[in-house]
Amino acid sequence: MDSRSNRGARGVGVLLGALAAAMLVTLALAGDSAAAPRLHPPADASASSAAAEEARIAAYWTPQRMRSTPPLDASLDAEPLAAASFVPVEDATIPPFAVNGRMFVRQGRNRGYCSGTVINSASRRLILTAGHCVHSGPRGRRAGVWSRYLLFVPAYTDGIAPYGQFVARRPEVYAPKPWVKTGNPNFDVGAFLVSRNEAGLEAADAVGGGVSIAIDRSRKEQFDSFGYPGDVRELQQCESPAVGEDRLTFPIPGPPTVKIRCRWLPGASGGGWLINEGTEVNGLTSYGRSNDKTHTFGPYFSKRNVGALVAGF
Repeated sequence: MDSRSNRGARGVGVLLGALAAAMLVTLALAGDSAAAPRLHPPADASASSAAAEEARIAAYWTPQRMRSTPPLDASLDAEPLAAASFVPVEDATIPPFAVNGRMFVRQGRNRGYCSGTVINSASRRLILTAGHCVHSGPRGRRAGVWSRYLLFVPAYTDGIAPYGQFVARRPEVYAPKPWVKTGNPNFDVGAFLVSRNEAGLEAADAVGGGVSIAIDRSRKEQFDSFGYPGDVRELQQCESPAVGEDRLTFPIPGPPTVKIRCRWLPGASGGGWLINEGTEVNGLTSYGRSNDKTHTFGPYFSKRNVGALVAGF
């Protein structure tokens, strides 16, 4: 969850820090296009074969490196756990908890982790997360950077990978154009496709089936949200109904973001908001406000953002 003040267009108002009125105007004029086409990293001409790339990524993320990696969106002054409202999941390996996991990435010169959800897609390979976990969004006047060395570990528990590890190669990482180009929080969704684990299983099959993505549903859902916040090394959860929208996202393109009464910390970004007894995901953790210690915000799932992003996967 991003709560820093230096994230450029990613922030809206005091969501992630102060946002100039000019940025709101820029986003409003930029539009999101009807289909909000997804983007993915350009091909790397120097990359070796797919198998060699996957082996290199898997070897990089040792259990020790996983434990020492901070949240991707950690601020310099970490928020105290006392401000949070989540509780530990007793056993992350049983349904519906097993679909939740921690993803590890390198973004620019930094390494970090976010949270994600295994999706019950046709490919059985789809993982859903926050857009800023796969692409930084614009950095002031500079273009953002794509995450690399992506590794997903469902039901991750203090260095243990009960269902194995799943690698995502660079060409199979995606984010909506409005996020990549302008950092529009209404489109802060990301997706990536992972290769099979060490046992030769696809991600959805390994965890006993992923969740379905619910699109264009009522905004008044009851959510069970999940993630790996702060320095906590085990899966956490927080239940809350939707308690409104973020008014500061009304003037910009896309469906306004949703608010829940859960205070997640950095590292929980991308964690799924499940509904219907954990069978569907209808939201994810995106950001918090520095002056609000009670709520977390996430994109409203519609065909314009997440629907366009995962089409065909």
